[in-house]
Amino acid sequence: MIISDATILITLINIDEFKILKLFIEKIIIPYEVYHEVSQKPNAKKYLDIQIEEAFISVENYEDLQLFKEINYLLDAGESASITLAIERNLPLIIDEKKGRKFAEKQQVEIIGLVGILRFLYRDGRLSREETVKIVKKLNGSDFRISSKLLDLILA
Repeated sequence: MIISDATILITLINIDEFKILKLFIEKIIIPYEVYHEVSQKPNAKKYLDIQIEEAFISVENYEDLQLFKEINYLLDAGESASITLAIERNLPLIIDEKKGRKFAEKQQVEIIGLVGILRFLYRDGRLSREETVKIVKKLNGSDFRISSKLLDLILA
């Protein structure tokens, strides 16, 4: 199991490559704040609800409201809730925003981003070179950018 922030969910839904997460992990937990952030667009909400119905994603709440409030002074609600939940459950966290990653690392939360997931899936043989390059091209056509140097790292 792994906790996820909203960005990767939104990004992969937008480029129709959510399968990446299913290749990577068996179950994702998201806090309610992330659910609300992702489900702002009707298409994303519909997709997310299907993943919840299929039990790939579960929406859960953190318990430490004080910790959430402390983190929320620095980060947005989704990131704060994700980090709080990861700390409470002692689970790794999927997060890509630099500020959130740095904060989570300082709290000794194990983190991975989309580039790390793609690299793992490629190196593990779950994605071919062609599939990986195709996904990176789709990402670069969205709001998510992967430089040629990062692509080389993924395919190394």
